[in-house]
Amino acid sequence: MTIINKEIILSHMGRGSAKYLKVKPMWDLFNETQLLYANIKGEALSLQAYSKYGMRSYGDIDILINRGDLSEINNLLIKLGFIEKQKKLSRADQVLMRAFSHQISSYIFPTNMIHVDINIDIFWGEYTGKRIDITNFLSDTIEMNIYGCAVKTLPPLKAMVQLILHHYKEMNSIYHLAGHNSINYNMFKDVYYLWKNNQEAVSLEKLYAISSEYEIILYVFYVLHFTNWIFKDTELQKYVETFRTSEGEAHLDYYGLAEKERKPWKVDFQTRLEADNLYEFIRDDLTEADVEKLERNRRIFG
Repeated sequence: MTIINKEIILSHMGRGSAKYLKVKPMWDLFNETQLLYANIKGEALSLQAYSKYGMRSYGDIDILINRGDLSEINNLLIKLGFIEKQKKLSRADQVLMRAFSHQISSYIFPTNMIHVDINIDIFWGEYTGKRIDITNFLSDTIEMNIYGCAVKTLPPLKAMVQLILHHYKEMNSIYHLAGHNSINYNMFKDVYYLWKNNQEAVSLEKLYAISSEYEIILYVFYVLHFTNWIFKDTELQKYVETFRTSEGEAHLDYYGLAEKERKPWKVDFQTRLEADNLYEFIRDDLTEADVEKLERNRRIFG
């Protein structure tokens, strides 16, 4: 396992340090029990993309685990004093969440209200293609020292895969488009600098090979296309051209995660990027089934 050492500068510790340090017993217990996990996004991504803490705004601490380890991680978090947010849900909604979502509801540490989100997939619930084995995906995690906490995370290549799939979901999910500003400059900035500062690890050959293996070329093209629409980097453009397919191009001006809910955008990408309220652009196109799904997701995840 690779060790990445980062200097801890106490004078610059802010809200991010508080979040990580307040759940240090969680990181310690995960490591002691040799649980297979990765901290995704958050400060781990900040360090990989920007080589410093606090470069990203985030709310919850996100952890990726194998679905088969849900019972173990639940027991570990309860042992530490966390409370399951999903206990407030009906039995039926809990079943729906676990069956059709990439994550379960948050765990909350009541003394400091730190939220920990448990992710069990890097695809979305509507995905019908080849699934990625999460145990294998987590097989080569690296260890970071984040504010004095030993935390496992994904190596840069897999971090890029996870980030791209996450952003594709955010840009196409009706639930996210209706609920918050899910298309914004910072998401593409994270992609760009994760690539820019890890070009050996995320070389064109390596990214194309893993994307072919996972059958995600369309999604990589989609996110890299819009990333380079903003940054206009000649080297990144080589990636865009390599990943370009007719199917990928056909998706650029559409939204929707499932084929049956895919619809064309009525506004261009610049307008989407600058909008404060994306819902106003899609509201009139939603079907009765879309609205029902939206309300269900709001009830479960809201």
